[in-house]
Amino acid sequence: MPVMHAVSASRSRSSGTPRYRLMKSMIAVLLVSLSAVTPCLSASDGFSTAKPSPLKLAKPGKDHDRVVHFTGSVQLSGQFLVGWEIISNKPHYLRAVFFPDKESTMLLPHAAETGPVKELLFPNARQAASMLLDSETAERFFAKELLIARGEATLTIADYRTVVDCDHRWYMAELISVSKNSQIVASVQENGRLGC
Repeated sequence: MPVMHAVSASRSRSSGTPRYRLMKSMIAVLLVSLSAVTPCLSASDGFSTAKPSPLKLAKPGKDHDRVVHFTGSVQLSGQFLVGWEIISNKPHYLRAVFFPDKESTMLLPHAAETGPVKELLFPNARQAASMLLDSETAERFFAKELLIARGEATLTIADYRTVVDCDHRWYMAELISVSKNSQIVASVQENGRLGC
């Protein structure tokens, strides 16, 4: 308020002076700069990480209203779950989900209004299962002899993205490689619904 008062007083005293015209030009440049910068800041400020991440916000595409994409790849560690979604007592849809450990969640961009990423879906579940499971377990899985498998893995992802669906924010990525997996436990136990 005092600044506005001073500007008004200055205007009434010296609206034609070079000093006033310079101040007016500086304010106009500042307003134009702020209006040009604000859209870029609001787009990138929507997501954050606890540590610097190799995953960077991509330029908006044609589906930018629904899906937010990130470029780059990153190595993560944590637990995975591969399971058949059971409908009418029959396995129908294969799901592959990764649960990053605490260090890995710090590298995954997440919506600013939510907490860290708790689960990461692999849309190409069959390919992910082939990479996460040993060949014998994977073969039994695809034959639907086994319904669920869990384990630990260190892996690399790319094409990281997020979408809001079923009133929930989902995080997805493509599984690029698995450098280590251990403690795989598979069973014929039904797991019910894994999706929304």
